[in-house]
Amino acid sequence: MIKKSSKNSTSKQNFYFAILEELKVNTNLLRIQRKLSISKQQLNYYLRGLKKKGFIYKKGKGWWEVTEKSKNATQYSNFFDKDFIRGHAYVWNIELLKEIKDWNKRIEILEKKGINYKLVGNLKNIPRIKVLGRKIWLCNNHIRIFDIKDSSYYGETAIESSNMALNELYLIVGALENKLGVLLKPFKFSYRKEHYALIKNDLAIDQNQKGVIWRLKDNEGEWLLIDDSLEQGGELENVGKKAFKTNILLQKWWNDMKDTDFKVTPTFLMEMMNGIQGNQVIFDKNMQSHIKAVQQLGNSAKANEVTVGLLADEVIKLRKVIEELKK
Repeated sequence: MIKKSSKNSTSKQNFYFAILEELKVNTNLLRIQRKLSISKQQLNYYLRGLKKKGFIYKKGKGWWEVTEKSKNATQYSNFFDKDFIRGHAYVWNIELLKEIKDWNKRIEILEKKGINYKLVGNLKNIPRIKVLGRKIWLCNNHIRIFDIKDSSYYGETAIESSNMALNELYLIVGALENKLGVLLKPFKFSYRKEHYALIKNDLAIDQNQKGVIWRLKDNEGEWLLIDDSLEQGGELENVGKKAFKTNILLQKWWNDMKDTDFKVTPTFLMEMMNGIQGNQVIFDKNMQSHIKAVQQLGNSAKANEVTVGLLADEVIKLRKVIEELKK
């Protein structure tokens, strides 16, 4: 699916991790504030939280430095709850919507600018460079960006996680433009690869402890697996072409199961359905009995008179109930 380029906001939970990562790059607070589009008050709130958790320390007025503990911040147990979503393993395709000057001479441009490159692809004719640690293929009519292997983008849902990754994509494209000296915007992007995992998931932890391997496939390939790539117990992970959509459904299903204490199982539903069917059979038998009784009453004129009288009495009672409700 192709998506138009757009910027999205970061969720509250994500700011802790995002700010910590930014402090590792540069401790300029105004830069971080502008980049994440947050207020000074918000930034100070998260800085206090990071200090309390032992990830940063104050070296001077407006000057924060990261601690040794922050090096393992990708081990998300310090920040996120069970079943938070971790987006990772991204590969983006950037579709160029306009003709880039001398794009067909990009290898010459790279050599002229002294930019290191490697020829890749089946024909070994696509120049690959590195920008912000990402491998980038400069193809004829598009650009392919491979995210860093250990990069993770956290959110309460796959949507938030994807938005976090999108913010990073914009930074990568901006750095690429600066390096090449060209303007790539406007562009469209699409996901060639994306994974979304429910972190610290109870099912995944249980199966990992028992040594049970999950790798589920359908006619389109592998779509669900259980692993523990960050060594935090286990992740229930969606992969494949429909990873984004299936993760949203998987998270909803898992949360629904937890809310019902895992009692609403297929067996439970079948028993409920069988009970409903049984009630319908009883209702049908009663209805047939009533119909037969009415038919028997209708066989005599006197019975008809009695039936009409009873119906009239019921109508009067019904009117009284309606009048009471109107008051």
